[in-house]
Amino acid sequence: MIEFYYLDDLQVLQIIISTVFILGSSLAGSTLAEYHQNMVEYKAINCRKHSAVLTDFGAVGDGKTSNTKAFAEAIKKLSKYAPDGGAQLIVPAGKWLTGSFNLTSHFTLFLHKDAVLLASQVWIFPT
Repeated sequence: MIEFYYLDDLQVLQIIISTVFILGSSLAGSTLAEYHQNMVEYKAINCRKHSAVLTDFGAVGDGKTSNTKAFAEAIKKLSKYAPDGGAQLIVPAGKWLTGSFNLTSHFTLFLHKDAVLLASQVWIFPT
């Protein structure tokens, strides 16, 4: 007998984020990517030629500020590097409230071990 389980969007997102985190944690440590503002070093996979930090796009990890626009702008800017080795967006420690956004090919979303994405099912208009 096959049992089917229906998951809502938030549960699916949590599973995806957990999987990415587990895979990233198991491979982390091969090289370092620097967080520009506070010079904090992140052990990250060096699989992309270009990288940026989410806060470079105005994001605030306070758990209250909508970061949908920052994620969208970062992904849009970094996606142009797909033909040149791809890009990585580093999400530093914090609570990052966001609506939905789309990832692109040749793109790595690297989450610091203390970074939490707070997904909203309600459209959060980017300001």
